[in-house]
Amino acid sequence: MNLVTVKSSHSQADLVVLKSRLEAEGIECVMKNELTAQVINYVPAFVVELQVYEDNVSRAREIMAETGDSIQNGRKVICPECGSEKIKLKLSMVKRVKLYSAIFLALFLFSNVPWDKAFKTPQLRCGQCDHEFYS
Repeated sequence: MNLVTVKSSHSQADLVVLKSRLEAEGIECVMKNELTAQVINYVPAFVVELQVYEDNVSRAREIMAETGDSIQNGRKVICPECGSEKIKLKLSMVKRVKLYSAIFLALFLFSNVPWDKAFKTPQLRCGQCDHEFYS
């Protein structure tokens, strides 16, 4: 049996209520990319998809229509200015700062630089044998 995406979102929280409702009706659901979105939740490029088996798609869509959840199959986002379908998600300045701060912090914490010496004394290199050492 193949899985079919019935709804997708950049936030896992948007899909949890619908998943609970579908499972209460006896429809088995799978959330694709769930763990990736949990670990890297500040990068909106990761989309969580709520999937059901092909046999249950029509019933799932009926339930979604009853609850008012939008069905996103076949829906394309088009630029209102030029009509292009090549749409990218733009990060706000706050999200960019969070992303770059997290990357810098990870590099800072997990690098092999001896931080106790790195900021106190300069690292030196021998011009003859290229040996690096601290003074």
